[in-house]
Amino acid sequence: MDIKGCLLMIKRLVLLFVGLLLFSGCEKQNIDDLNTTPTGQLALLILSPGSPELSLYFSGQKAANKPLTFGTIIPYNAVVANKYELSFSKKDSSSVFAKINGEIKAGKYYTLIVGDKSPRASLALIEDDLSAPAPEKARIRFANLSPDSIALDLYIAGKIQTPISKQSFRSVSTFVNVEPGSALKIEIKAHGKTETLAVLDNAVIEKGKIYTIWSKGVRGVADFTRFGIDMMLNK
Repeated sequence: MDIKGCLLMIKRLVLLFVGLLLFSGCEKQNIDDLNTTPTGQLALLILSPGSPELSLYFSGQKAANKPLTFGTIIPYNAVVANKYELSFSKKDSSSVFAKINGEIKAGKYYTLIVGDKSPRASLALIEDDLSAPAPEKARIRFANLSPDSIALDLYIAGKIQTPISKQSFRSVSTFVNVEPGSALKIEIKAHGKTETLAVLDNAVIEKGKIYTIWSKGVRGVADFTRFGIDMMLNK
């Protein structure tokens, strides 16, 4: 394969979850030419209770990644800026489990969520606004990703007096500024109710950082897919 053809092939490959490019025979001196390839950043959340182990594809190109099972969180990784059919199949199967068409734009940040309860899995591609927090603050958002959930409110004891409220299933709030802190108690309650449905203790929210907090799992079960709270650092 000549150099031009090799570079064209690489531009079509996904840079996601491998930590390196699949150069496939390209000459070493041309690797630096790829530094100018426009990329966006993509994070991945697998939150579909009961889903099988999955494989991710970008317009038919399989991403070389670790096993994708319920609860998998993969932080931002570089993806070549392009329009894609983002699809998941059961591991080692050609049958599509769920798919969505989306665009990764250069310099932008996105979160791809596999949600709902298997076999009704659905995908959401969200563009993330990672603007800097206000001085001395952090930023958080709340996503209701618990299948068939009622509307939920998020509280952080001592930090958010007015909750991020009335988040219905599949909804994601905008980012809001909050006071940072350690050993925080994050609670989820049914909208307008006082009973705590789930708690995340000893959470840390650092000044200048941006976080996503979400509800997950199914209420009324006792296994690893049970209802709860999780969070990740966006930036």
